Amino acid sequence: MSNITVIKFGGEIIDSLDQLDNLAIAIKSLYEQGQHVVLVHGGGPQASKLSTRLGLSPKMVGGRRVTDAETLEVMKMTLPGIVNSNILSILKKHHLPGASVSGISVVNAKKRPPKAVTGSNGEVVDFGFVGDIINIDTTIIHHLLSGRFIPVVGPLSADDQGQVLNINADTVAVKIAKKLQAQKFVAVTQVGGVFQNLEDKNSRFAMLTLQEAKQKIADGVIKGGMIPKLEEGFELLQDQLDSFHIVGLDSADGLLSELTKPGSIGTAIVRI
Repeated sequence: MSNITVIKFGGEIIDSLDQLDNLAIAIKSLYEQGQHVVLVHGGGPQASKLSTRLGLSPKMVGGRRVTDAETLEVMKMTLPGIVNSNILSILKKHHLPGASVSGISVVNAKKRPPKAVTGSNGEVVDFGFVGDIINIDTTIIHHLLSGRFIPVVGPLSADDQGQVLNINADTVAVKIAKKLQAQKFVAVTQVGGVFQNLEDKNSRFAMLTLQEAKQKIADGVIKGGMIPKLEEGFELLQDQLDSFHIVGLDSADGLLSELTKPGSIGTAIVRI
C-alpha cells in the first residue's frame, strides 16, 4: 500500500483544542488527497496529571517514563481511555472515520532489562513495566486503511504471557511506519521543531542532517523529550526515508506546509 503518512503526536497537543482542531484539519486535507493516514499518540501530560491526582510521583529519565505497577495502571486508564477518546471525538467533529487501535493488538514486546540510555548520564535505569518491541503486526492497520479508516494507535503493548507493557510512543510510531513502509513520517510537538535555544524562537533549525542532529544531542544542545523523538526517527533514515519532520500546530496549514516545503515551518531531519 502506497501513500501512507504516519503522524505521531503527544498529549500536550491533545490538551489544546485549537491545536487538535488544526491537526484534524490537516489530516482531512491529506485524507481528501487520497493519503492513507495513521495516527500514533502519546499521553504523557495526561498520565502525569492523573498520577499526581492519585498521589503518585511521575519519574522521567532522558525523556522516557519509568513505569512501576501503579503507573502502569495509570497508563491503562489514560491512553486508551482519556486520550484515545478525545482524538476520536475531534476526528468525528471533522467528519473523519477514525478507528481506535490498541497497541496491544499490534505490538509484541518484552520487558526491558535495566539499561543506560541517553540522558541517564551513564546510570543503569530499571524502567519497570516498559517494553522493548520484538515485532509489529500491522494486519489490523492494513484492514482499516483498505477500508479508508484512520487508525488511531495507542502505545501500550503486551508480552507473550499477557503482561501489559508501556512503550514510548515515538518508538511505536517509528516501528509502525517502518513496517508499513510509510512514505512520510511527522512528529508533532508543542515546541514545533528543534531549537538551538528553546527560549529563542528564532533559533529553530530548519534542517539538520542525521550527523548534525546526533552531534547536537551529544553536545547537550538537544535534550529532554526531543532526544527519543529524534533517536527513534533516525532509524527511518537508515534504509527507508530521505527525511522526517518535527513540526508544530500553531496554524491549520503548518503540517501541510512542512510536508510540501521541508523546513518551512518545523525542522526536517535529512539523511545526508
